[in-house]
Amino acid sequence: MGDVILGDDSAGEGGTIRAGEPVGGRGIPALPRAAAGVAAEAARCLGKAVEFAVQTQDGDGAWYVPSEPRILENAAVACSLAGVEQARAARERAVRWLEHAAPQQHDAFVAAADRWLVGLHRTPVPAAFTAPPSREGPYARRALYLDALACAAGAPGADARRLLDQARTALGADRGHGVKPWQRAMLLAFEAIACSALGLPLPASTLPELARAQSPDGSFFGMPLVTGMLQLALTRVAPDRRMTLRCRESLLAAQHPDGTWRFCVSEIWDTGLMARALRGHPRFDTAALLAASDFLAAVQRRDGGWACTAVLDSDNDTTGNTLLALAGAGPADRVRAAATRYAQRHQTPEGLWNTWDSSDDSPVPDVVAHMVAGIRAAELPGIELARAERWLSARATDDGWISDWYIPPAYGAAEIGTAVDAPPGRSAAVRALLASQRPDGGWPRIPDEPYSSPTATGLALTALSAHPAEDVGTTAAVARGLGFLVDTQNGDGTWSDRPVMYGPRPFLTVSGAQVHALVARGLRDALAAAGHSGGVRP
Repeated sequence: MGDVILGDDSAGEGGTIRAGEPVGGRGIPALPRAAAGVAAEAARCLGKAVEFAVQTQDGDGAWYVPSEPRILENAAVACSLAGVEQARAARERAVRWLEHAAPQQHDAFVAAADRWLVGLHRTPVPAAFTAPPSREGPYARRALYLDALACAAGAPGADARRLLDQARTALGADRGHGVKPWQRAMLLAFEAIACSALGLPLPASTLPELARAQSPDGSFFGMPLVTGMLQLALTRVAPDRRMTLRCRESLLAAQHPDGTWRFCVSEIWDTGLMARALRGHPRFDTAALLAASDFLAAVQRRDGGWACTAVLDSDNDTTGNTLLALAGAGPADRVRAAATRYAQRHQTPEGLWNTWDSSDDSPVPDVVAHMVAGIRAAELPGIELARAERWLSARATDDGWISDWYIPPAYGAAEIGTAVDAPPGRSAAVRALLASQRPDGGWPRIPDEPYSSPTATGLALTALSAHPAEDVGTTAAVARGLGFLVDTQNGDGTWSDRPVMYGPRPFLTVSGAQVHALVARGLRDALAAAGHSGGVRP
């Protein structure tokens, strides 16, 4: 196959680009001649995506993008505001939105929960409540949400005694001090709701501890779901406390014009993703990268790590992601010493990293991969990575890697498969991706889902472009994937997608910033691996 010459109208500032020259010695073969037009269109597509990112960057260098609305937050907050005269109009707007909201369908538990949550607000008498089947892990924890709402609403079938017993079991002997702070606040709220329903006294320590947990803006951890659950409890056990009034005021202030509340804004995580996705593009490097890097360096916590948003504690996934974003940037030297201490302090005896500093947490492949790759890229000294790399290699399945935080299988291929030297796992991931590409050129968000996802497609392109390949099938798959992303780009340079990230598991959420970054990175990686700069004239 001969080289494809792309004129400088598509190569941008880099001038004429000769395809077929792998970047850094790796990459897919040059795109076939028939796909040269797709590459040129994809370069222009990437340019539009970069321009959107530049124009929406905040003055402090970050991206603050709310997620799309979903039933979970809005049903919980609407329930918490029932009977509150000052919030009647706000609640009515939320209920109107809920009337037309579609349940998530990726999981039977979530679909059933969403249907019940919508029905909770349809009649003066709440819908009958049937406890979901008993399951382990996140299903059992999320069933507590439904138990608490059912008890508070007086739904038939609600069992306040069961709620109390389960909340206290989850809190444990240390009253929840070993778990995530927002998880503990929710469990204390569930306990308070149950005590109120049963006419039992509240533990004396509960209200002072909740007051200490309240954020300066009156919310609880910046999350409408957590804040709504606390509002639900506080209006029952401490209706006249200043804490309760501030909680309500924060909810009213956070309502969007369409009547909804949204999952928390993850400005630090999103900014790290955006920097990772678009750096290297001339327009982004000139207009946005320095400010983004300075922002990320400035929000490093005193413990040396980073949180996904400013109101939460540091977590290892965001820390690894941020180290990857800062690698090679000017501020990297400023963060290295503290980040090294953080990584050493949070490494488990097995050489791994959990997501959270929480007694109920355990290592997952994508978080460990981010820490391994981030530590290596940022050149943090004195941290042993061999055991983590072996652990990641051993987690490869016949389809590659299963990730914990994003639902598309391509996320594991892109984020884990590119972080560890595990040829069998990478080969399995590539085979699985080639087999799962849909006729329109895209990849599904969930295996066998009958429509393609821009996010999954961007991730697939990143994964396929990261490994040497001489297979013409891979080259053709990448070209078709680029075509799908060109065809699905919105006029403003963005892409729309269904929910792709867990939060809280098994419910999904979607942030436009994350979709944008992961799709644009796939475009950038595929173009670079095929020998095309992807640059456009600013």
